[in-house]
Amino acid sequence: RRLVEFTPHRLGNTITCTFQPVTSGDHKPPHIIVSCIFWEERGDCFITSVDCIHLLESLIGVRFQVEEKNRIRRNLEGFRPITVSKCKPETADFFKLIMSFPNPKPRNIEKDVKVFPWRTLPHALRKIVNKYVSAAIHYSHDCC
Repeated sequence: RRLVEFTPHRLGNTITCTFQPVTSGDHKPPHIIVSCIFWEERGDCFITSVDCIHLLESLIGVRFQVEEKNRIRRNLEGFRPITVSKCKPETADFFKLIMSFPNPKPRNIEKDVKVFPWRTLPHALRKIVNKYVSAAIHYSHDCC
């Protein structure tokens, strides 16, 4: 796995990010760190849904409630995540790999986890941030 540090830059309503690889000893809170995990059998890199939501929360500066996290997960389904499970022979080894990582952990508890190809991350972030910010702007107009 490669740990990746994201640094958000806000200018008005726009959030841009820079990112760079870091070693496990290089990161300290409140840095935004996620795991880019290479799945050898698929020859591709992935991010877990847990890390994706953590990244979104950090970029927007909001801690999502469970209902909001579930809504985000449903919106991310369009990016065709793969469910990684210890019970599925084709994903069991990758599941064990994900569960073996020390802090910062790319998962919360030892259960099935959805993963997205790393290359879809910019599109997923854009989609969710646009929905979230658009909903927040709409809400603020309703109450003013």
